[in-house]
Amino acid sequence: MEQDKKRKVVVKNNEYKNKCIIKLPKLKTIIVENILLLLYLKDFTISELLVELQRRLPYSPSPSSSSPISSCKLFKKYLVYLADCELISYDGQRQVYTIEDNGRDILIWISKEKKRLMAEGEDITITIERVGV
Repeated sequence: MEQDKKRKVVVKNNEYKNKCIIKLPKLKTIIVENILLLLYLKDFTISELLVELQRRLPYSPSPSSSSPISSCKLFKKYLVYLADCELISYDGQRQVYTIEDNGRDILIWISKEKKRLMAEGEDITITIERVGV
């Protein structure tokens, strides 16, 4: 019996009375995990982070993809998604990205899921939801 390897991570902001759920695209855990892990170790400028991500994750779009996207562009989109959900933040004064408490929580969750499923990060898909107005 094959287990469902897709898990959903929910990040909510409960300060709004009229809530609607905003669903972001499905994210590849291997990319999310590497971004969070790098930022857990230290703060990075965008250029340092992109270089390190490209070194760790040689990315090539799938052959079936109709619009190939560069790895830099893809990683930048992930940074925007993760910052939007308050998993990471950007300090404009120092010009660095840092991990937030929610990001640490997700990193721990990913680690536990990988151990539980005995799978690589690529087998887990993350959908982040946040509550908005």
